Amino acid sequence: MEEKANPLLALGVRDFRLYWLALVTQVVGQHMFAFTLGWLTFEITGSQAQLGLVHLCGFVPQFALTLLGGVLADRIDARKLIGAAQVNAAIAMIMVGVATMLGVAQLWHLALGAFLWGLSAAIDEPARASFFPRLLARPLLRSAVPLISMAFGSSRVIAPSIAGFLIAAAGAPATFLVCAAAVSTMIGVLCLVRPTHGAAARPHGSLLDNFGDSLRYIRANEAFASAITAALLNATLAMGFIHMLPVFAKDVLQVDSRGLGILAAAAGVGSLAGFISYSWLQTRLTPSNLIVGALTVYNAALIGLAFSDWYWLSFCAILVAGLCHGYFVTCVQVILQTLVEDHYRGRVMSVFALVWSLMFLSGFLLNVAGEWAGPRFALAGGAAIVLAYVWLSLVRAKALKKVVLTPRPG
Repeated sequence: MEEKANPLLALGVRDFRLYWLALVTQVVGQHMFAFTLGWLTFEITGSQAQLGLVHLCGFVPQFALTLLGGVLADRIDARKLIGAAQVNAAIAMIMVGVATMLGVAQLWHLALGAFLWGLSAAIDEPARASFFPRLLARPLLRSAVPLISMAFGSSRVIAPSIAGFLIAAAGAPATFLVCAAAVSTMIGVLCLVRPTHGAAARPHGSLLDNFGDSLRYIRANEAFASAITAALLNATLAMGFIHMLPVFAKDVLQVDSRGLGILAAAAGVGSLAGFISYSWLQTRLTPSNLIVGALTVYNAALIGLAFSDWYWLSFCAILVAGLCHGYFVTCVQVILQTLVEDHYRGRVMSVFALVWSLMFLSGFLLNVAGEWAGPRFALAGGAAIVLAYVWLSLVRAKALKKVVLTPRPG
């Protein structure tokens, strides 16, 4: 059992290896785009509220359509959905890049770019969650899920640094075009891989019936419901801290785009460390203890970030937050992907995928609250609410305590 948690086993499967490399490239492009979009918005407007508005434009289509994307992923070839999503994302990035290059970029260009990117993510995320398990046998899923999470963690290390230095060296237009090239790599790789595992019968009935059926399935599985609820609450009230970093960098810590890039990369460095060490940690902690512990330290670190005036102390707080976020997100995904039935996979994972769209809502809420109460109290308040939920409710979830994915030593 413990050997099957080794990520290298999943990489030994050719099709999954190709897909994973393309995913890393794609997600680097996505994070570069989000980083550059936020930087350019604050540079043009100087308004924290308008920065939050752009994040809201990315959130709306993701939140509204991700669940639909999950239903479609269980009914339609997920490969076609992923390809269409990447074409749309590339168009959005090129549009914003050209407008910036011509010197005509206004707030509505940036908001439209965020909206189109959010639309792509709404279809792409549940389709990917449904697609990659078909590239390898089910026993290898515990090895594959940390690698999928690592793709996002490594992009947070690489993307902000690349974007920050590329903005300084060549400007925002070149950065946007590089983003478009990066997300387009997935389109080519989809033509090379052949999913052969875990094919399930397509659900029948209306889209609404399919979606309602998935909610009943989650509600009936208390462990799924507890893990997903914790993830969605944390995403709404705390994960948007990454979208407040331009404000902390400029107004609190007084650093330029390079300093901002280093701060943003700290979250990725921590997440990457979490993904790499997750396989070791999951053999020593129960999923319940891992989730509770990771969420506790994550939000405590954000409170520390909120009241820090020192650049490197802020860096360390973000690093710790990234580490714990890597543990938390990976553990939840391993629980879902390992235990879910194949014909519910797309829909269940689409509910979890709301985490990534709610991060934009979190960015909007925290930035708007920061405009009113100050960024420090806005961030600390959101983290404190999540901490209260963890210790008043999540720690008592009986079904989650019973989940066992791998035997612990000794």
